[in-house]
Amino acid sequence: MPNILLSVKNAKKTYKGGVTALAGVNLEIHNNEIIAILGSSGAGKSTLIKSILGLVKLDTGKIFFKNNALLGKNFSSLRSSISTIYQNFNLVSRSSVLSNILHGKVSKVSSWRILFSIWPKADQYKAVSLLEEVGLKGMNYNKRVENLSGGQQQRIGIARALIVSPEIILADEPVSSLDPETAKEILKLLKDTAKKNKISILCSLHQVEFAKLFADRVVGMSNGKIIFDKSSKKLFKSDLNKIYK
Repeated sequence: MPNILLSVKNAKKTYKGGVTALAGVNLEIHNNEIIAILGSSGAGKSTLIKSILGLVKLDTGKIFFKNNALLGKNFSSLRSSISTIYQNFNLVSRSSVLSNILHGKVSKVSSWRILFSIWPKADQYKAVSLLEEVGLKGMNYNKRVENLSGGQQQRIGIARALIVSPEIILADEPVSSLDPETAKEILKLLKDTAKKNKISILCSLHQVEFAKLFADRVVGMSNGKIIFDKSSKKLFKSDLNKIYK
């Protein structure tokens, strides 16, 4: 069994109004493993990812990254090993392609460099090289991202996630705003890049077929609970009936 990279232990979260988002979730993510989370809206997928990122505070339970609890100072030091990819790309639309990729390193660069956009040369070279890795070789890196297609913008989002050489990427509905063909291309790129660089991925998705093509494991959630956790090759209609009612 591969080493455990990240684990969620008995995570519980109830929002104001009594809405239970996580009801005792336990999950392990191993090295170089891709996991897709499936479930209808309100199943708890986004809350789980946000809690790992520290954006949602759990009521009870703990999250560990390589046996270290993601709390306080620990969270700040370990956060640089975790990258994110967002549904709406989360890019600075009026900034350049290069600038958006480099902003993946804000936690590792002094504030004055960020303020005056004086990035280390090594980081700039890496950002340019990542354009080729995400399928944008030859793109004008001074171009504003607002002038790019949705698929191109998400490729920039992937490059931004890769620039810190993360051990795990968390992606919350990364292709929901893209057309089906572009979505397939982006997921294939993300999978191929992760396998090449030995990066684990935890990704929430709505599309069952995408999850089966993309992931090593598929986790099904409903009402804040994990209903199944199994190999994507062993995912059956009866499993899906349990989370999509």
